[in-house]
Amino acid sequence: MDVSRRSFLLKSGLALGAAAVVSVGRLPRVHAATSENRLVLVIMRGAADMLGMLPAVGDPDYATMRGDLAFTWEQVLPLNDRFGLTPALDQIHGWYSGGELLLFPAVTSQYRNRSHFDGQAILETGLDDPKKVDSGWLGRLIRARGGEMQSLSVGSGVPTVLRGATGLVSMPPGGMVLPTADVIDRMAQIYEHDPRFAAFGEEIRQSSELVSGIETKSIRELQAFDLAGQMLKKPGGARIAVLSSDGWDTHTRQGTVDGRLFRTARTLSKGLVMLRRKMGEDVWRHTVVLGLSEFGRTVRMNGSGGTDHGTGGFAFMAGGAVNGGRVVGEWPGLAPAALYENRDVAPATDMRAIIHTILADHLAITEAEIRSALSGDGTPRAIPDLVRA
Repeated sequence: MDVSRRSFLLKSGLALGAAAVVSVGRLPRVHAATSENRLVLVIMRGAADMLGMLPAVGDPDYATMRGDLAFTWEQVLPLNDRFGLTPALDQIHGWYSGGELLLFPAVTSQYRNRSHFDGQAILETGLDDPKKVDSGWLGRLIRARGGEMQSLSVGSGVPTVLRGATGLVSMPPGGMVLPTADVIDRMAQIYEHDPRFAAFGEEIRQSSELVSGIETKSIRELQAFDLAGQMLKKPGGARIAVLSSDGWDTHTRQGTVDGRLFRTARTLSKGLVMLRRKMGEDVWRHTVVLGLSEFGRTVRMNGSGGTDHGTGGFAFMAGGAVNGGRVVGEWPGLAPAALYENRDVAPATDMRAIIHTILADHLAITEAEIRSALSGDGTPRAIPDLVRA
């Protein structure tokens, strides 16, 4: 696809998102938030690879363990003497040095199996047994507050984390709904072992990359960030937004400075920049963006040039309200004896501790409300100094 067509598709898609904003103005006014602080939750669905996003290049076992998926110091963006940042996030790297980006290695929930469905259910309900409830931790908190915090979901349907919320506006970002790259990749696998159809299978894969990279991700996902930024900027409008970022299930052709993970992370980076631009600096100063994924991926590369479902994963916080410029959390290391079940980055930081901190320090939610929403007395303690005073 040539640059002019790529530009046309993106601009056309964003225009559809802008058109959706007009219809929201006709919705009934709901309760306004009592604070100017905003929270944007970005769920990286599919299990983001921590070592692909936050390469531990300074770990003595890193290069050996990662093999062909290992970055070099020359390839990553500098952070500290242990970690670098994937170059796919170059557009937000300056936020780190500017104190507006926090990065977390080895993060996961209380879940220790490797099912996307179950992992995302636990992330979004906040409970050990998600089957006991039909609501999410954000939805329960908003409802307990009597709807004083208006919330926004941009995507296809209401995500579990917001179920149960009062004052919820759910909006599609616009554009076409297309098969994901993972679905098309599996279709291609049907043909790859038959010599008569192998070329056709590879053509399907290449088309998958083009469609997912341009139509689905660079348009539909960017529309969602664009629209969320516009809605969060409105006086008396939404103060909480939930967005989904797809494409993180990199079983094949993951890559380093290019490949599936690079393209997915690059779209996320562009979306975050667009979110900030659309909401404006005055709103950004009061904003925390929290990025979470259901779990991580294996340390070692698999036979298809990718990684499989793992445990310790990647999380980030961004925004003008973030006390950033740091990599936060214990690092278990990559020595064989340090791996979880001899395959995964060991879990070191419970994502509920990060959530706890944001709810308490940024949204002024009480400890009792947080425990009720997350896991009762089992809720991990907050991590100090993640949010600016």
